[in-house]
Amino acid sequence: MKDGSESRPDFPEKLAERIEELPDHLNNQETIVGDGEFELTSEHPVSVVEYFISIHVDEWREDTFKDYSYDLTRFLEYCEYADIDDLSDLSSRDFEGFKKWRKKDGNIVLATLHGQLANVRVFTRWCETVEIVEQGLADEMDMPDLDRSDIVSYVRLDTETAEQIIEYHRQFDYVTRGFAEFALMWESLNRLGDVRALDLKHYNREEGYIVLEANEEEGTPLKNGESEVEGEGGEREISLSDWVCEVLNTYIDGTGDPAHPKRIDAEDEHGRKPLFTTRYGRASVSTVRRDLYRITQPCQYGVECPHDRNPNECDARQNNNRLSRCPSNVSPHPVRRGGICHQLKEGVAKDVICGKADVSRKVLNKHYDLRTKEEAREQRRKELKKHLEGYENSPTYNQETWLTQELPAVADGIRFTTDYLESLGETPDRTRLAKGLGGYLLFVTMIAINFELLGIGFDMVI
Repeated sequence: MKDGSESRPDFPEKLAERIEELPDHLNNQETIVGDGEFELTSEHPVSVVEYFISIHVDEWREDTFKDYSYDLTRFLEYCEYADIDDLSDLSSRDFEGFKKWRKKDGNIVLATLHGQLANVRVFTRWCETVEIVEQGLADEMDMPDLDRSDIVSYVRLDTETAEQIIEYHRQFDYVTRGFAEFALMWESLNRLGDVRALDLKHYNREEGYIVLEANEEEGTPLKNGESEVEGEGGEREISLSDWVCEVLNTYIDGTGDPAHPKRIDAEDEHGRKPLFTTRYGRASVSTVRRDLYRITQPCQYGVECPHDRNPNECDARQNNNRLSRCPSNVSPHPVRRGGICHQLKEGVAKDVICGKADVSRKVLNKHYDLRTKEEAREQRRKELKKHLEGYENSPTYNQETWLTQELPAVADGIRFTTDYLESLGETPDRTRLAKGLGGYLLFVTMIAINFELLGIGFDMVI
């Protein structure tokens, strides 16, 4: 490909190496197609892929550019394997060969293969428009059938584990950057890019909320871009609970003890003060990802290793580049997904979650709402109970139960506890209190039942 400007994309290393290895004579042939800036002079697979990406890169987001670069590099690897050095010879048999070749990898799931084939098909359709391949060839690609289970990833951080992590870290006076990132992601349902994009000024500690603003030119884009209209684009304001504000305040201010971790006062290359920093400036994507991998390792929140490993010798704990090799930890997205599932199960309205998480109802229902029909029905009943009469009790629940008749004090205690916990709202303190009171009431109930069976009167005062 002839490049008539200095605007050639910064290709990933593997693709760049293939481009550099192209024989010079391929760039000195007659022009097949050009746009005034780039010229395609060869139908060699590498030349065509280079040209295709170069003329489209300005239309793509960074993630799209990376996806096409990676997927088409794998396609080029197959072309090399199959001795295809002229794309005009491409046939539907080669698509089948590519699928079988990728499946031999062993590490590729069906949804990933489907995505790679989809990008190769888009590339092939473009090749049709410039008459490099036969018309209709892209339609001959046989795409694998996907079930919902193939498309949707169900990996998520469960509520119990999240509460263990929160409870473990809140016992300390100080707050690490990793715990502050975790608390914010779990509570506000942010994406990794959202967390990284936050500046110190975006956190309003007086009123308890954060402001997410897109700034792609300075390296902090949001997935759905910017918009001045509420509900459109990725820019939004998110209210935070008191406990998350307390975590952020301690992370920012520190404890006064120089030995304790706190936010590093640093600026990025654009003179902005990020909320999450390293000594070099804004925390990178890989840094935030490593923080989340580390904080969700069981041995990092006071739990014995479920894999019988010695933490002092475990490579997944001691080596920053191998944190993801822990079988029990998770990356940032399962933390966000777990937070969404948790709030859905707690009865938070879907519209509220969609606004916080920046997802549509369709995406929420498809990828995040993992409640059973029974759980969803019971939560709708709770909401109806708040606004309408006649939903106080389930039709299947008989108030004149043995417990109510024989042990009214215990039944009253359970009702009192339930009402009190609901008044506290959704906080880690409520969870700890619920466990304590639940254990106490179970203990008292068992004693009362034993007394009743022995014919001994029992009166309990709450």
